[in-house]
Amino acid sequence: MTRCVPLFRAALGASFLCVAGTGLTSCYEDEIGTPLSIELIGPETGLVDEELSVLYNVSGRRLNGIVFTWGDGTVDSLATAGAQTASGAREHTYQSTGLYTVRAQAEDAVEGVASAEVIINIQQSQ
Repeated sequence: MTRCVPLFRAALGASFLCVAGTGLTSCYEDEIGTPLSIELIGPETGLVDEELSVLYNVSGRRLNGIVFTWGDGTVDSLATAGAQTASGAREHTYQSTGLYTVRAQAEDAVEGVASAEVIINIQQSQ
């Protein structure tokens, strides 16, 4: 039988001491934030040499960061330093035509990893 007894309770969570058999183990119950989720919104089409914006909205318990891959070999990252939410826009300019998959992957210290993607069709400018 495992029994967890509160050691202290703080505004950001609670720390527990767990007793299982003869050994003592400490554990942490995270009570802040929400389950990890990520949303990515981007245009369906764009033009070569045109700056495009992709909107992101991430929520979690303790976000470590977000990595954006643009489908053309470019990788962009954003540190979130333990935040519970992060939202905004990232800009990118494509140099050639084609279908590009933009992917955002968020990492949370408690919840793990989640990702979202959008596909953008880049066409030649007139």
